[in-house]
Amino acid sequence: MKRHIIKNSILLAVMPLFFSSCATLFAGGNPKILIDGAVDEPVTITTEKNVYSDVVLPYMVEVNRHKIDGQRINIKSEHHQYKDIVLEKAVNAWTFGNILIGGLIGWGVDLGTNCVSKPAQDHYFIQELFMKPKESDSPETAEGD
Repeated sequence: MKRHIIKNSILLAVMPLFFSSCATLFAGGNPKILIDGAVDEPVTITTEKNVYSDVVLPYMVEVNRHKIDGQRINIKSEHHQYKDIVLEKAVNAWTFGNILIGGLIGWGVDLGTNCVSKPAQDHYFIQELFMKPKESDSPETAEGD
C-alpha cells in the first residue's frame, strides 16, 4: 500500500513535465512592442488589442498574439500622421525547447495559444508621413478677389 502511494505521488509530481508547454509558459500572454520616435507631442496609438490615448513616446503597447502577422498599429497625433506599423511574425525559440521537453502535447498547447510565434521585432521607430496643417495656420480665402 505504501509503495502504491509513493508511486502515485511521484507520477503526480512528474506529470506537469509531460504536459508543460515551454513557449506558453515563458512567452504567454500578449506580446509587448516598444514604439519610439522623435515626436514632441502626445500621440494616440491604436492596436487590435487597445487604444492608448495621449501617450508620450517611447511607449510600450500590447498586441494581439493570435493575429501577429499583418497586424497594424496606427499612430496619430493632433498635427501629424505616421506610417502604420505592420507586424511580421517569427518563430518563438521556446517552441523548440518544448518539442524536446514537453513533447507533442506541450507543442499542441503552444499551437493552440499561438505561442509558437512572436513579433519579428519588439522595438519600432515611427516615421512621419505628413504634417497636417493647424486650423489657425491655414490661409484664409479673401472674398471679392
